[in-house]
Amino acid sequence: MRRFSQAFCIAVTAVAVAFAFSCARQQHETEEFAPARAAYEPSGNVFFDAVLERAAAVGSCEVLVVGDSLVEGLHGNYSGKDIFAAGVRGAGTADWLVYAPLLLRVIKPKAVILALGVNDSPRLRPDKLPYFFRRYEEVCRLLSEGGAKLTVSTMLPVRRAKGKQGRAANRIDPAVLRRMNAGIVQIADAGGYGVIHSFAAVADGAGMLPQPLTSDGIHLTKAGYERWEKVLFAGRTSS
Repeated sequence: MRRFSQAFCIAVTAVAVAFAFSCARQQHETEEFAPARAAYEPSGNVFFDAVLERAAAVGSCEVLVVGDSLVEGLHGNYSGKDIFAAGVRGAGTADWLVYAPLLLRVIKPKAVILALGVNDSPRLRPDKLPYFFRRYEEVCRLLSEGGAKLTVSTMLPVRRAKGKQGRAANRIDPAVLRRMNAGIVQIADAGGYGVIHSFAAVADGAGMLPQPLTSDGIHLTKAGYERWEKVLFAGRTSS
């Protein structure tokens, strides 16, 4: 009976230690990933989770493109080991401050293109631009930490219009957008990053996104993507 009691006590202790270790590990993981969940909780981090899952399945790529819904629209053609599009609808600099390190844990690129900013721009007052630039600069630093060559893309123009068609684009001040692009170029120059001048390559004579290239003043049509892809990838092909 005494031996049974000792064996029982040892078994209970072992279970308790294992349970404590499991709880500690779960708490560590919870603390590690809590910022990511908190950063995107209201919007649905299922979109980031889907990108991370796809990236993990690929494992490595020649070029990783990081951005928002505009980059998400590239996914159908660019989701392999040559070019991998990691775009998340609604994402801005604050989101990628959290998710850039997580993304680079699961996919190893030789080069990175950052195409980001449109979700930071609506109603962004000029006095708030320094906050955007600091966040953007930090995202650049995070994406280049692993040694991948970083290139930044200036933001695409928008097309303002009357009525429902211009509802989204009308929230963006073209003057602020131009200042954001100027700051992006300055950040690239200071950090030694490459620059893709997407705005200049796509804008019409009035500095707007041409009508045939957009569905709502911001997002691109098939023709819009064809124009932008030529600028972004300069002769590369999908895989």
